[in-house]
Amino acid sequence: FDDLRKHIESIENAIDSELKSNGVDIAASSNLHQPLSPPRNNASAETTVTVSQSPQEPAETVPETSNKPEGERLCELMCSKGLRRYICGNISHRAKLMEEIPAALKLAKEPAKFVLECIGKFYLQGRKAYSKDSPMISARQISLLILESFLLMPDPGKGKLKIESSVKDEAEMAAVAWKKRLMGEGGLAAAEQIDARGLLLLIACYGVPSDFRSMDLLDLIRTSGSNEIVGALRRSPFLAPMIS
Repeated sequence: FDDLRKHIESIENAIDSELKSNGVDIAASSNLHQPLSPPRNNASAETTVTVSQSPQEPAETVPETSNKPEGERLCELMCSKGLRRYICGNISHRAKLMEEIPAALKLAKEPAKFVLECIGKFYLQGRKAYSKDSPMISARQISLLILESFLLMPDPGKGKLKIESSVKDEAEMAAVAWKKRLMGEGGLAAAEQIDARGLLLLIACYGVPSDFRSMDLLDLIRTSGSNEIVGALRRSPFLAPMIS
């Protein structure tokens, strides 16, 4: 059920991106990106998912005291679906997002769990799903931006950010599944840059599984364009001690 919900969210984000590229005003037609407008579905409510809604459904009322920026509000609510839509609507302003999202993630009750919910299971989709000009590319870019932002999140205070064992286990299974798919498509050294970068960021955020060899890390670093995300990688408590 969770996989189905994540897949539906991925499709919705892809549709939003395609409409935007064709000049359709998404904000005006669906109220997805209006400031301070809450998402219709809170993704943290694991037991309830609405697949379709009436166009006439009124938007939820936002408390008058809610004056936080949209990104901060969505992170505080741990609304993964809403945050992805917000990033999708502002993806052309990457520099602004990279200033806003890392600080906003700190407001989430469980940042590590929230980030994992945000990226979903897109990594299971093979490279054919991300062919040239595919609207799914933007969905993957959103996930990578969130992972990078997690590494750049301001210091949470004394000690390292705590990651629950269940969350870490889930991330490790994701990394192993991601690696397995890439190996089936020709190996890590032949991976697409966006694929290699995503996997590298994932293990930088949550830890390197035991079955990842040193050569695997080297292949990911070589193929991911790591010089573009080196600032985030250097903040990894898992990768930094392993690589000079």
